[in-house]
This record gives sequence, structure tokens and C-alpha cells, in this order.
Amino acid sequence: MKIKYLAVALISLAGLGFTQRANAILEMTYNDGTGNSSQYLVGTVIPGTQSGGQAERDALMTNNLLAMGLGAQTSVAPLYSRSFNNFGPLPAATTTGAVPVTGILDGTTAVTVNLGTGYQYLVVAYDGPNGAVAVFNVAGLTGTIDLYRYAKPIKTGAGKGNLLGSNVAQQGYFKMTGYTLLNPTGVPEGGTTVMLLGAALGALGITRRFLRL
Repeated sequence: MKIKYLAVALISLAGLGFTQRANAILEMTYNDGTGNSSQYLVGTVIPGTQSGGQAERDALMTNNLLAMGLGAQTSVAPLYSRSFNNFGPLPAATTTGAVPVTGILDGTTAVTVNLGTGYQYLVVAYDGPNGAVAVFNVAGLTGTIDLYRYAKPIKTGAGKGNLLGSNVAQQGYFKMTGYTLLNPTGVPEGGTTVMLLGAALGALGITRRFLRL
């Protein structure tokens, strides 16, 4: 009976090695007033860059943010705001394997994004020249996450650089026009999952022999 419960525990432990998901909708706060930023946020751009193809411009904005110091803001438009989150060394964004998505419709619910087997960056744009862009570091996340359908950019005063999210259209809020997934990471699946499961079963076999002694 003990072996049975141990097997379940070991297999469950193996499962933790290849899945991590965001538990709630991704917030877009550059600075909450105390030098803290929303989890996963790399930074914001107000308004977002419009020239070039979607993947190209989103990679460019991401790299511009990565080149800034933590918590830094530009003094001229467009307003770049680098979050205070220290993710450690991050790779440059590229268009290789990028997945641009457009055609987001009006609605009253969050926009669900399928991360598949994993990407480094998620770039979300709201209403082109009038809105803003949020860049997230989603490395290690798989499955689906939710984003606000509408966002209100704060351009001046307290909260400058923040994006306020909403799933309901209202004055001052702009609809999401699209998002881009950049830098596919290929979060361990397939063969790696089998390896983890094999390791768990191997540990179970060793434990069984030990308990028989």
C-alpha cells in the first residue's frame, strides 16, 4: 500500500518538471507607486511603433526595452517604460518562429492566448497609434493565459507608463488589435517528459528494493 502511494507521489513530482501556467490575467502596471511592476511585464510602449511588419516592429520594441535599465523611462515620445522586474539575462527578440495574431473582436471577456510549447516574449498591442503596447516575458509558461481585451494608457502624471486593463469597452480604453509570440522556446515535452517519468519509476524501483530489505 505504501508503494502505491509513493508511486503516485513520484509521478506527480515528475509532472511538475514540464508545466507552469500563469494563474490569472496578465496585468500591465509599470510602476505601482512603490517601484514594483506586474509579474511577467518587461515594459510598455506608449504609443506603440507602427512602421514595418507586425513581428518586426514587436521584436524592435522588445529589444529597445531590453536595452534599458530596470525602471527606466524615456523622456520623449514614444514613451518606453522598462519594468522593475529583474529577469536576469534575457535573449534578444527575433522574428524567427514568430506568431503574429490579429483580428481581435469587441467583446466582454478576456482574450485567451495559447502559448503552445512555450515562447520567450508576448507582445500585445492596443489600437495602433492611439493606444499602447505591453511586452511580457512568458518563458516557462505553457498552455493558455488571459489578456485584457481593452487597455487605457497613462501618458502623464501618476502612473505614467502604466496600462489599465478592462474586458469591457469604456471611454479612454482601446481595443486590442493583435499580439505576437516571439522566440519559441520549446518547453520540455515529449522525450523530456518520458525521461522525467522514467526517472520517477526508477526511483520507485529502488525504493521498493530498499523496503524489501
